[in-house]
Amino acid sequence: MIKILPVSEKILRVVCAKSDLIKNDSLLVIPQPAFAGACEIEAVSDGNAVEFLAGGQRVFAQTGFSMEQKEIYRYTFSGGKPKIVTKRTVDGERSFVENADTIKVGDSYEGTLQFAIEADEAIYGLGQQEDGVYNYRNVKEYLYHNNMKIPMPVFLSSKNYGVFFDCTCMFTYEEKDNVITMSFDAVDQIDYYVIAGNDFDELVGGIRRLTGAPAMLPKWAFGYIQSKERYKTQQEILETAARFRRENIPLDCIVLDWLSWEDGKWGNKIFDKSRFPDAKAMVEQLHRDGIAFMISIWPNCKEGCKNNDEFARAGKLLCNYSTYDAFDEEAREMYWKQCEEELFAAGTDAWWCDSTEPFTPDWNGLEKRPGEVRYQMAKESTNQYLDARNSSAYCVMHAKGIYQHQRAADDTKRVINLTRAGYPGIQKYGTILWSGDIAATWEVFRHQVAEGLSMCMSGIPFWTLDIGAFFAGNTESWKRWANQTEGQAPWFWHGLFEDGVEDLGYRELYTRWLQYGAFLPIMRSHGTDTPREPWNFGEKGTVYYDTIVKYIRLRESLMPYTYSLAAEAVEGGTMMRSLMFDFAKDPVVKTICDEFMFGKAFLVCPVTEPMEYGPNSKKLEKLKKRGVYLPAGTDWYDYETKAFFHGGQSIEADAPISRMPLYVRSGSLIPMSESAGLVPDRLEIYGGADGTFTLTVDNGTDYAYEKGAYARLTFIWKDETGKLLIGEQTGNYPLEPFEMKTVVYLPDGTCRENSVKWEYAPVNRSL
Repeated sequence: MIKILPVSEKILRVVCAKSDLIKNDSLLVIPQPAFAGACEIEAVSDGNAVEFLAGGQRVFAQTGFSMEQKEIYRYTFSGGKPKIVTKRTVDGERSFVENADTIKVGDSYEGTLQFAIEADEAIYGLGQQEDGVYNYRNVKEYLYHNNMKIPMPVFLSSKNYGVFFDCTCMFTYEEKDNVITMSFDAVDQIDYYVIAGNDFDELVGGIRRLTGAPAMLPKWAFGYIQSKERYKTQQEILETAARFRRENIPLDCIVLDWLSWEDGKWGNKIFDKSRFPDAKAMVEQLHRDGIAFMISIWPNCKEGCKNNDEFARAGKLLCNYSTYDAFDEEAREMYWKQCEEELFAAGTDAWWCDSTEPFTPDWNGLEKRPGEVRYQMAKESTNQYLDARNSSAYCVMHAKGIYQHQRAADDTKRVINLTRAGYPGIQKYGTILWSGDIAATWEVFRHQVAEGLSMCMSGIPFWTLDIGAFFAGNTESWKRWANQTEGQAPWFWHGLFEDGVEDLGYRELYTRWLQYGAFLPIMRSHGTDTPREPWNFGEKGTVYYDTIVKYIRLRESLMPYTYSLAAEAVEGGTMMRSLMFDFAKDPVVKTICDEFMFGKAFLVCPVTEPMEYGPNSKKLEKLKKRGVYLPAGTDWYDYETKAFFHGGQSIEADAPISRMPLYVRSGSLIPMSESAGLVPDRLEIYGGADGTFTLTVDNGTDYAYEKGAYARLTFIWKDETGKLLIGEQTGNYPLEPFEMKTVVYLPDGTCRENSVKWEYAPVNRSL
């Protein structure tokens, strides 16, 4: 049975089921209002096939589906004493029950769905995988959660349609010979939505309509975040923050990674008082210095510690007797109470919810296993503890509990949750996704650019990574970490730089990675086996140190621009933008995944090849240039030199270590602030075309913006007349009068400077 249900003018729902009774309850899709109008997409069904048309023209087609009966089993424990085995792994401490029973918990189906697409289409999305795939043609991908893998059940087509699957199980995608095959591990019905749009912004808007609008993050989240594995004591954290101040390097947040708890009490949400004797005083000092504090928390806790005992007594643990059941409402409340009792009470500003898959069975071994083997391992491991129909949704439920309970406890502090696993809808809960424990190689760096674009094309607004990668070295650094003298590093610990920051090759890679990170939705440095603070890469006056600090300061100065992009993302926008968002009419951009737009102004071109040094500080003799394609349909300025270029051409851009090729679109308006405030003291205007930019200002801390406590001003540049207009303020935030310097760059290489004052006026006016 196939049922077709219009949802809106641009969204059509299709349900393939074994019976006429369809389910409408969903963990992913929020309730949609009744819709009785006409949908832009027409669907014609014939048997198991559906043809989708727009304007009378075929767009693509479902060519068939099948559903095979499947029984759902889970582990349980019926009697006797459970035999619990706890292992220390590179991915944290893990517990297993060796004598559990298996029981049937339900009936479901394995489902298969096929689509016919056009030969010239490109297919994007599917979240973040590992290998840097951008266009999913002639590719098979296994979609399951793992360290470095974040599946998203959605793809977008270069033909301006998207398909969102309302499924919370593991699945596979394969495209071959113009046919996409989706195979679902466990579903009660195959339920998907076809989204139409004039551009990719509208497609992402459709995903957000179905799964919910993002929650706005606090202002500090869009500055610079310093982390490493790990700051071991309260004193070390305060000394690190003090050095940032002494060296006049902006710092918005410092992160305490795992082992904040006492030794032997993995996951206990209670400080080790020998190392953190007064966490509240520590956080208060950070706050006085304008620095937020983030702490790592895990969904699992060791048997015998206080938090584990509490869950065990209430029967709220999964059958490994370590991981709490995030699908249980009472368990989510209990988890929050444990966070609140000491960590939140100390003033913690943000949660790093690590390992929220929460099972990574293949995170071991010397060789990376084949994709199908890894997929089967993930199914066998995860589905022992979670219902196979919902095995991909644990991270969403975990984030939901943190968000809802923190807001109930204190609505004056925006929730922020850095999490390694995600799924559609998680954006509603104040989350940032990051790409997991990646390794320091140039190939991984290149892949990360494409992975970030794929994630943002899947509807997730706030994504980041470990600047410089988590693993800098390889076997020798693993031996130091594991306190071993023999052995070999596991397959994923494969960085090129055993000596970390002492290796000039790593200094170059890190600097290039940080340049890229300065233009991600969230800028965060983190990793193991070598320090990550800027002064470890040289002294003031040396090129790596100076360049790192330069780009951190540039990020800070762009706060009015970046924060306004984030506010736009809450309304449906995308900060990190594939070139397909803005230049889809240019056929060249369809396969470009090493450049992207940061907002609609900046064209970011990361340097992902070594030019100065290889591993072991081996000197390289390479031309310090990078090929750049400037998309057609607009003109461009080199951000540093202000040189003017016409679009639709490839150039060789200068790329010494001190600069990453960065271009600004003609007609762009970029508000900036020397103090990293939200109110600009400088507005850069790039002439040659008309342009607009909407500035958003609010208090940057709480949820008053939801009730209209924001100010929005639209700056309008009229290129023909050379006039700047400022539209009427919207929102009821009490924006104080301000003055800003305007700098207009022109195609002929000249610039004009002026100063304008703004104060509230009820009507538009020219300045």
